[in-house]
Amino acid sequence: MFEIKKGMPRIIVIGGGATGCGVARDLVLRGYNTTLVESGNLGSGTSSRSHGMLQSGARYVVTETSFAAECYRERNIISKIFPEAVDLIGGLFISLLNDPEDYPEQFLKCCETAKIPTNEISISEVLKSENELSKNISRAFRVPDALIYPSKLFGLLAKEIRAYGGKILTNHEVVSIKETNGVANSIVVSHNEVKTKIECDGIINAAGPWASKVAKLINQNVELQLTRGCGIFFRGQLVKKAINRCRIPNNNDIMCPSGEESLWGTTSEVVYDPDTPETRPEEVIELIQGAQELFPNIKNYKSFRTWSGVRPLVKPKNINKNLPVSRSHLVIDHKETGLDNFLTVCGGALTTHRLMAEDVVNKLGDKFGINTPCSSHITSLLN
Repeated sequence: MFEIKKGMPRIIVIGGGATGCGVARDLVLRGYNTTLVESGNLGSGTSSRSHGMLQSGARYVVTETSFAAECYRERNIISKIFPEAVDLIGGLFISLLNDPEDYPEQFLKCCETAKIPTNEISISEVLKSENELSKNISRAFRVPDALIYPSKLFGLLAKEIRAYGGKILTNHEVVSIKETNGVANSIVVSHNEVKTKIECDGIINAAGPWASKVAKLINQNVELQLTRGCGIFFRGQLVKKAINRCRIPNNNDIMCPSGEESLWGTTSEVVYDPDTPETRPEEVIELIQGAQELFPNIKNYKSFRTWSGVRPLVKPKNINKNLPVSRSHLVIDHKETGLDNFLTVCGGALTTHRLMAEDVVNKLGDKFGINTPCSSHITSLLN
């Protein structure tokens, strides 16, 4: 449908999650000759193993106000670009009687700073619409949370990437990365036991939890803090809106509707392997026990499956055990460690995948002297 600009650099994107697909979309929109390589199917990793929330940012607003503001801006952009993949259900933040009394005021003040629309509503109004909630509520706040459906999102991203001339190679594992005179210039992929070399002018590593492994293929280092989260599905719609515990982000504090099901979670456990096994029985017990604080009758609903995913967070220099690890993203230019035209983008969240892509493609453009402005925030021409 659209032709690639002649003479534009050939860029390989490694990783077909939300970030990798977002990077490939941004690249093709700017006219780059783009190939996206994914070892499995698009979105088969972390991106499809989460609550599927398009965050308003309110969850992180007290601990990371600037990141929360980014989330709200990106929530608005994504819902306009890909409305078919988004459900603007809204969200509620619930403070229970045993929660810290000072947090709600911090929450309101920080929401105002981040420009996240928030208003307090009466407990009676909450219980009228969300009748499975505990009656032990002290305060409640309405926020513009939304849901995003990964399968729809990846279908739309792939359609746009291909329409603008990009190539997508799924079930292709990158087995080696090559360089000449300190410049990354090719990869070797394996597909059905056949190895193929693909030459390029630059590489963007957007492999999520596997970004460290990809970087090691060419003797580069990416420090991530991998945290595994798991959740549990219940039959029946327990809630109409996304319900968040109004406190510092913690385990067991979000319930989301998902069609005729409800999704509760999550946990957070530091792991060292992105291919960490599925949810353990003791974690299911922890999840159900945690849910009872907000939903006393949770045991009346049958749980029927769990999910588990590994978050690729940026490893902090100084760890504060009282606060969650930052969800902000980072772009690494490996020229600083001897390898040019090789960039890694990591951290962030599903909600901010478009912004992450914009940042890394801007830095790539600086390398090639290309100043084509980003247009990924504009409604898709395919709609």
